[in-house]
Amino acid sequence: MLYRRLLAPVLIAAQLSFAIPSFAQAPPPPTVTTPLPQAPPKVPGEVDVGAAISPMRKGQVAPFTGVLLSPEATAQLIVQIQLQPQIIKLQVDHQAAVDKANCDYALSEQKNTSDTDKKIMHAQLDASNKQVGILTDQVKKLEESRPNTALWFGLGAGAGVIVTVLLTLAIAYAGKAVGL
Repeated sequence: MLYRRLLAPVLIAAQLSFAIPSFAQAPPPPTVTTPLPQAPPKVPGEVDVGAAISPMRKGQVAPFTGVLLSPEATAQLIVQIQLQPQIIKLQVDHQAAVDKANCDYALSEQKNTSDTDKKIMHAQLDASNKQVGILTDQVKKLEESRPNTALWFGLGAGAGVIVTVLLTLAIAYAGKAVGL
């Protein structure tokens, strides 16, 4: 009994310690990204303009070295940047839902195990109580059928005194009859 009471928390802690890292290993949902081409290397002596945007027309010379984006590519890039917080929130919510489902499953599994163990323990306790009741009844029956030792001791002592007195009188009477 004590062994099971001590073993159950240890096993539950072990199961939880192995289950938590496995929740974090779920593959992340795929993200759609458009890779940008690398800018060509700068020509020696070229001035660095930093972050700059310069709308251009076909045939116009670029004012700096960099990557030329079409209006559609620029729109996609802006949309991706603006939607990134929402995408991250969706990914976090999805992972939170997966983790909650896994935790709920583990919790219900542990609850079922606990309920089953509880039912087994109650059945064992009931069986033990019935066994104790049966043994108690047997002890009572044996005590009732046992002879009364005080009564038998009293009868034996009384009979011994009577026999001793009668024997003493018989010896004394026999001694008088013989002439002693």
